[in-house]
Amino acid sequence: MKIWLERESAKPIYLQIRDRISRLIKSGVLQPGDRLPSIRSLAESLQVNKLTIIEAYNVLEADGIISARQGSGYFVNSVNRSSANLKSTFAPVQNVIIPEQGRSSFFDMYTATVEAQTQPGMVNFGCGFPHPPKDIDLIARRALRQTPDGLFKYDLPQGQLTLRRQIAQMLIQQGMEVTAENLIVTSGSEQGLSLALQYYLQPGDWVIVETPTYFGALASLENLGAKIIGIPMTAQGMNLDLLEKYLKSHRPKLIYTISALHNPTGITTTQAHRQELLALAEKYECPILEDNAYEGLTFEPAPAPIKAFDTQDLVIYLGTFSKTLMPGLRVGYMVVTGKHFHNILERKLLHDLHTSTISQAIVSEYLASGHLRRHLNRLRTENLHTRDAMLAALERYFPQEARWTVPKGGLFLWVQLPEHTPIQTIRIEALSQNVLVPCHSVFFPDRKGYPAMRLTFTPSPEEIEQGVSVLGKLLKKYLCTKIAS
Repeated sequence: MKIWLERESAKPIYLQIRDRISRLIKSGVLQPGDRLPSIRSLAESLQVNKLTIIEAYNVLEADGIISARQGSGYFVNSVNRSSANLKSTFAPVQNVIIPEQGRSSFFDMYTATVEAQTQPGMVNFGCGFPHPPKDIDLIARRALRQTPDGLFKYDLPQGQLTLRRQIAQMLIQQGMEVTAENLIVTSGSEQGLSLALQYYLQPGDWVIVETPTYFGALASLENLGAKIIGIPMTAQGMNLDLLEKYLKSHRPKLIYTISALHNPTGITTTQAHRQELLALAEKYECPILEDNAYEGLTFEPAPAPIKAFDTQDLVIYLGTFSKTLMPGLRVGYMVVTGKHFHNILERKLLHDLHTSTISQAIVSEYLASGHLRRHLNRLRTENLHTRDAMLAALERYFPQEARWTVPKGGLFLWVQLPEHTPIQTIRIEALSQNVLVPCHSVFFPDRKGYPAMRLTFTPSPEEIEQGVSVLGKLLKKYLCTKIAS
């Protein structure tokens, strides 16, 4: 492989190397699966430092063009040639849900999905946890060596300054104007969600959510005694016409939304949708809680968060490393601006004093070393492959009446099923065949909603094939029975 370098150019050498290798791949000179020269051999042939080659390979890996295989070197990524239909067919009936009395299933849902992880042979379509990084032990040991004494003392409730600065830089790249002084590090985004809801809402207050939505948020709202208005999702996001109608009629105290890789549907809203939603919030003076736990797993560049357009301190933004690194670290963050910051920080102090210093140090080391960027690229590549495997399996095995979303990242897609589908019966029979599907009703405020399935595509392609095949046969069996009767 020949690479010509312009030593006098203002462009850094590592970027010249990146550009040349990228052109060789795109032109077909380097084919998917080809092994790139080793770091040492390429450094010697180009007469550059090995660190220059490492940086060039790191950028190529972050671009999704190559990937590292432990002990084997760097290889050209395979071109995605999925035959799956990449057009969403999701189109539910637009019914607003206002339940009389909520009843949470959060505990049952959470424990069932966690316990399923330990059951051998179980195809778990309910568990939305990422594959952990392979180098976690190395990074953890390095983090503990940095400042061992400081890790075992009480810390600031808003989190370690170094980590907050790193998160701020990460969010700036997403389009937000944020500093470390606007950030509160939390014990996962679940704590941030709880803090924000408790800050804005009192028992009896109206709150708007998307339907379907994250079941943990519904559980928290019901526990607070809030009165929920469920605005239906369209293929583009929350129905904004219905949103304005209920903003005007009920004057809610908060809008809860997931703008990127929505849980459970996987939908990512456009910039126009986000700006229109914010304009409505400003018109009716209603705060927004933007919960984007999966934003780091997008397959393609996403619009800036709603918070990026917020000039009136109406939006609180939630993020987390639970979906990108590992849930067990319990490190999330809140972007809070204006007068709200100090009040929420005081609530955080009363919750837990501070987030685990050791977990913060591990995340900080990931960010400082560049390992997170490479890890995210690997996750995105794996998730894109398994998403397409699931879409192809759905086309093969599911009945024609089923409709589903095509997420641009994340861990889930949402299957909308015909009315009167006996979903609970199908879930029970599927579980008897070692296929776990979460109960669809937990994603709706009234615990009913339309029949649907939230399916995670984190299992292997083989497990996806097996599980979707079982579900497809059961759906066809019961839908045919329904038609015949």
